[in-house]
Amino acid sequence: MKQVVILAGGKGTRLAERLNGLPKPLIDICGVPLLERQILLAKRYDFTDVLILVNHAAQFIIDFCTSRNNWGLRLTCLDDGEPRGTAGATLAALDYLHEEFLVMYGDTMLEVNLNKFQQAHNARPQVAATLFLHPNDHPQDSDLVEVNDECEIEAFHSYPHDPTCYYPNLVNAALYWVRKTALLPFRGRGGQIDFAKHLFPEMLETGQKLAGYISPEYIKDSGTPSRLDKVCNDFISGRIARSNLDQRQIAVFLDRDGTINREVGHLANADAFELLPGVSQALRRLNHSDYRSIVVTNQPVLARGDCSIGEFRRIHARMETLLGHEGAYLDRIYFCPHHPDSGFPGEVAALKVECDCRKPKSGMVEAACREFNIDKTHSWFVGDTLVDIATAHASGIRAILVETGYAGIDYRAKAWPDYTLPDLSHAVDFILNKHQRLLEFASMETVNVNPGDLVLIGGFSRSGKSNFASVVVESLRLRGVTAYRLPLDAWLIDASKRETGVMGRYDLSSIIELLKARMSRTQHFELGVYHKLQRRQIPGGISMTVNPQDVIVIDGTIALDLARHFSVAHKFFIEIEEEERKRRMLKEYQLRGYNSEDAQLIYNSRQQDEVPYILASIDGAKRLNMHLFNQ
Repeated sequence: MKQVVILAGGKGTRLAERLNGLPKPLIDICGVPLLERQILLAKRYDFTDVLILVNHAAQFIIDFCTSRNNWGLRLTCLDDGEPRGTAGATLAALDYLHEEFLVMYGDTMLEVNLNKFQQAHNARPQVAATLFLHPNDHPQDSDLVEVNDECEIEAFHSYPHDPTCYYPNLVNAALYWVRKTALLPFRGRGGQIDFAKHLFPEMLETGQKLAGYISPEYIKDSGTPSRLDKVCNDFISGRIARSNLDQRQIAVFLDRDGTINREVGHLANADAFELLPGVSQALRRLNHSDYRSIVVTNQPVLARGDCSIGEFRRIHARMETLLGHEGAYLDRIYFCPHHPDSGFPGEVAALKVECDCRKPKSGMVEAACREFNIDKTHSWFVGDTLVDIATAHASGIRAILVETGYAGIDYRAKAWPDYTLPDLSHAVDFILNKHQRLLEFASMETVNVNPGDLVLIGGFSRSGKSNFASVVVESLRLRGVTAYRLPLDAWLIDASKRETGVMGRYDLSSIIELLKARMSRTQHFELGVYHKLQRRQIPGGISMTVNPQDVIVIDGTIALDLARHFSVAHKFFIEIEEEERKRRMLKEYQLRGYNSEDAQLIYNSRQQDEVPYILASIDGAKRLNMHLFNQ
C-alpha cells in the first residue's frame, strides 16, 4: 500500500480573485480542480491511501472528495486546527502516516513518473527523505540545493544568495518521499515549521542523510494568477503530458568547451569560464521547447590533476549561475573525468583508465538516454569537434558541427558532420525552425528519386551544399529509401600532389571508379577525411558499404561535372547571395589561421579558378537558392 500526503491547508490569498471563496487546492486547471488532478496522478501510480491535511475552508475540500466518492481510495481529510507550516502539519499527523509516504504540496501542478521517483528513494534505505529536484529559469531568486556526485544533499542555499558565490541550479520542487522514522525525533515540535526552510536543514545538521532525485518532469507552483495561466497554457499545449518520463523524450546533447563557453584549452579555473555570445538565448529557446538540453563533456583536467573536484564543481556552478541570470538552464550535465594517458605531474592515478564514457565513446549519451527515456531518432548532438560528431554517430544521433571553439579542425576523430552551422544560436534555430522546413522542401524536390539513383549537388564553395545533401539523405530515409551522402572533399588530393585548377584538387578517377562499380555490386570502402590545416588526407577513413539499390548523394564544388560520366536525372545547383557566401569563405580561412588579407586573396583566386568552371557545368541542374533557409 502506498500513501500520498497532500498539504492542502493554504489560503491562496494571491489567487483570491480566481478562487471565489474556494480553498487553493480546488483551483480550476482546464476544467478539473488541481486537487483532483493530483489524486488521479497518484491513483495512476497505484497509490491506495490519501491523507489530505486541510485547514482553511476545509469543509469545501471534504465535501468535494465526498462528491467524487474519494475516487475509490482510502482517503482521509485531517484538519489540524491551526496553520503549522508544511512540516509542522505533517508532524502533527504523525500517527496517520505510513512507514514511507509521498508528500505533495496542494498548489503544485505536476506530471511525474512517481514509480521511478519511488524506486530511486527505495534504492537508498539509509536516507531520511528523497527530494525531487530540478533546474529552473530563475535560480537567482529560488532556494537551491547542493548535491554531491552520489546525489546526496550537502547543503541548502536559501534566497537571497551571496552575489560573490556561484551555485548549482537545483531547486527544491516540493515533492518528497519521506521515512516516518526520520520524523520521530521532531515529534511534538511546536510553531510554524517548513520542510525546506527548517526541517530538512536541521536533519542535515543532526546527521541524517537526504538524497536528491533530479528530473526534468513537470512540476510547477500555480499559486499566483500568472503562474496559474502558465500552467493552463502548458496543459493545453500538451507540454505537461509530454514531460512525464513515461513518454519518450527528445534532447539536444551539447558539448561544453567551445560550444557553450569559450575554448581556452583545459579549463581549470571558474574565473576563466566565459559564455559564448548568444548561448543563453539559445538555451532559453530549448527550455521553452520539448527538447531536453543535456551537456556531455570530456574533462581530462580531473585525471591530469589540473583541476580539483571542488574547482570543477565551481566551474559548473558558475556556468549555471550565468545561464540562470539570463533565464536559461541545463537539464543535466554529464562529464567524463578519465584520461587514458599517464605522465602528467599531479595526475590522479584512479582516473587514468580506459573507460566507456570518454567521447567519442557513447557512454555518457547512453546513460542520459536510459535516465531520460530519450528517443535518439528525433534528438540532436551539437559540438565543435570531430570527437563530438563521432560520438553522435556512434550513438545514432544527428550531428551538428558549430564553427566556434575548434570548429571541426581538431581531427582527433574521423567523422563528417550531418550539418555545419556558425554557432549554437544558429544550431538551435535550425533544430527548432529551419530543419523541418528544409526537410519538407527537400522531400518535394526529391519525390522522383528512386532506389539506385545518383543525386548530384553542386555549387560554389560555402554555399550550403553539404547541409542540403544531408537533408536530402534524411528525406529519402524517411520514406524508406536507403541513402548515403558522399562528400567530394573525401577525395581531395594532398596539396603537395595537386595539379592546377579546381579539377586538379580532386581524385576524380577514384570516385568515378567507385560509382561505376557500385552499380553492379556491393562496395566496401573508406570515406576519407581531409585535414584542412595540414592540407592532406588523414590515413584510414570512415568505413562504408553501399549496395546497387542504395541512393548515393554526392555534394561538392565539381559534383555536377560527374554527369559527364553517368546518366543522372537528379542534379541540383545550390546558391546563396554572394556577399553571404564571401563572408562564409573569409571566416572559413580565418578559422584555419589565415589573416584577413590572405583570406581575401584566397577568395579572389578561387573566384577566378573555380567559378567559371562550375558555371559551365550547371546545364540541366535545378538551381536552388538557399536564402530562405539562411534567415
